[in-house]
Formats: sequence, C-alpha cells, structure tokens
Amino acid sequence: MRDTPKPHVSKTHTLKPRPAKTPRTKRTSKPAAEPETAAEAQPASSQRTAATIAAVLASPCANTELTPEAGDIPLIRAAILCLINRKRAEDDESPLVTNPDLERAAEGHCEELIADNYFAHVSPSGETPVDRIRETGYIPSPSYGYVIGENLAWGTYQLSTPQAIASAWFASPGHLANILEAQYQETGIAITPAVPESLAPGATGATYAQEFGDLIP
Repeated sequence: MRDTPKPHVSKTHTLKPRPAKTPRTKRTSKPAAEPETAAEAQPASSQRTAATIAAVLASPCANTELTPEAGDIPLIRAAILCLINRKRAEDDESPLVTNPDLERAAEGHCEELIADNYFAHVSPSGETPVDRIRETGYIPSPSYGYVIGENLAWGTYQLSTPQAIASAWFASPGHLANILEAQYQETGIAITPAVPESLAPGATGATYAQEFGDLIP
C-alpha cells in the first residue's frame, strides 16, 4: 500500500493571563547598597542559556527514522523531543523540559483519538486541550494564568517516524509557531502506534500528540 502524501497535522494555542490583583502601595526604601549585583546576574543567566542551547545543537538526535511500535515508544518520544528542541535551539530558544502532567494529558488524548476514531483538538463531547490538562492537576488553581498549546499529527508507514512528523510540523507555520513559542517551558509527548481507523483503514502508522505549557503565578 502506498504512503499517504504527508503526515496530517493540527494545532491549537490558548493563553489565559494571570487574574488582575489589587494594586498595593509601594513603600519607599533605601537604594540597594550594591545595585550592580542585579546587572551582573543577567549576563550569567544569558551565558547559561547560551551554553544550554549550544549543548542541544551539539547533541545528535538518535532513532529519528524508527517506525513506531509498542516497545519503542520511549525511544520515539525521546527522538521527537530532541528534534523539537534542536529546532528551538536553532531559533535561540531554550529547550523544553518534560512534565508528567502534560505527558498524561497527551497520552490520554492519543488513546482517545484511536478509541473514538476521530482527529481533532476538541473531543466529540466538547473537551478541549485546556480541559484535559486541567484534569491532570497541571494548573494548580484558578489564580494561575497559563499558556497552553497542542500539536497533533498522524502518519502511515515511513511517514510515521519522528523525523517525518517533526518535518511536517516544521513545514506548517501554525505548528512551528507552537514549537518556537518562547513562553512555553514544558511539554508532554505521546505516541500511539496506530491511526484512527476512518483516516487510514488497515494501514500501519502512528498518532502523535504534543502538549505545551507554562504557568503564570
């Protein structure tokens, strides 16, 4: 059977600003004795960020051409995260770090896409990415603002590899915007080695979900 022309992708992005607080009167205080300390900290932070980005760019991504199978999911997850962080590094953005709550949300959605035979960010029951992520406890309270995004993809045969999926996301302006978004600090990735039956009947392939997030206390 011939491969589909390219992996199929979908994305969403949600921002909820932190709730406004009642302004407080600031007390006048003496100037700091050593104001240069804060100025000195910024270059050190920038140096650490630059070193982290350089390390990402220097590290090769392994297993990017693996076709997903049940026993290889940790390798596939690591491969696509590496490709995404490399893309961010090329844009001078810090790498995303994995978050278990976001990963649970991604896994739950991936499984539901297969079980309920659909491909969308909003479920047939109306559940949104924010709803799924909130259920994991990632957003600790209503007083927190947040930035949340989601990229989805599915592909068959060789179009289901981490490299094929990442390349499809990079080629899509909307998905690439999620990947390069500076506000995102954390991520969760899930891969299911199957595709919704109605999209590719009988075909071997995989469905991917990536959640992005950051909290605004």
